Amino acid sequence: MIRRITNLFKDTNIIIAFKTTNTIQQQLSKENTNRTNPDGIYKLQCNTCNRMYIGQTDSSINIRYKEHMRYIKYNNPQSAYAAHILQNRHECGPQQETLQLLKHCHKGTRMTCWENLYIQTHYIHGTVITEQQVNEINPLYSTANIARIIPNSTCSDTVKQGKE
Repeated sequence: MIRRITNLFKDTNIIIAFKTTNTIQQQLSKENTNRTNPDGIYKLQCNTCNRMYIGQTDSSINIRYKEHMRYIKYNNPQSAYAAHILQNRHECGPQQETLQLLKHCHKGTRMTCWENLYIQTHYIHGTVITEQQVNEINPLYSTANIARIIPNSTCSDTVKQGKE
């Protein structure tokens, strides 16, 4: 189809330009309205240092929170959050104070993309626990309008860097 359109205008002074409809911004902006199973990207905050652990789960975040607490209870540093609490002798608070669902989404590539975006955003602002595994800084996230994608984030510096 694209070649046919291009060939129609080949002998004219008209230049054909194509625009993608499948951009990173559009993929990250898609909302999932199913709230019955709160799976997705979550953060756990340390009560002592107020730094955060960003994670993802395809099961309920409540179940994942209990798993983190079980690791701490049995002195098992299997998760980065449990390792942070145990190694630094910090305190974890009650679920309603420390656990927050950041983005509801289902397991897959989109969930991993969201998780990396949240980790990078919090890493740039120095609010991620040191035990959190941080991938390389992805410059594509800086070009996305992070302040619009992640409401109430402190990403204005990141957005400004991407526009300069």
